[in-house]
Amino acid sequence: MTDTVWTGLVTITDTRYAMLAQLAGQWLAEERPEPVPIGQNSGYEDKAIYVVANQEGLACYCGRTAPRRMLTQGAAATRLHQHASRTTSKKEEWAEYWVIPLSSATPDHVVSDLERTVAARLGIPLVHRARIPRRRT
Repeated sequence: MTDTVWTGLVTITDTRYAMLAQLAGQWLAEERPEPVPIGQNSGYEDKAIYVVANQEGLACYCGRTAPRRMLTQGAAATRLHQHASRTTSKKEEWAEYWVIPLSSATPDHVVSDLERTVAARLGIPLVHRARIPRRRT
């Protein structure tokens, strides 16, 4: 097994999910208070916040979706597949995920702000890397 990236601090429960979903306010499309096993589709959503839990049910990752093209399945399932196929530790550690589906009209800055807020409430560190163009010499 690879080194653990983040084991999580907070257990995701139906009550905790409801509190997090309410943070979306007017942008919440619907509540989905059930965890979805990694590899399964949660339903269809375009924009969303997703929280990944490990085998112990601890929140270990928070992400967002805002695809720029139409998808055949939910954006959260698509994004999680991308993560798991690129990183062995995520594939080994992640067990399930919870989705906070947002209205497709949700502005991108609201999606980003909500991702940061949900992560902060769960004690999950976010790493945002600014893309700096390479200087060619």
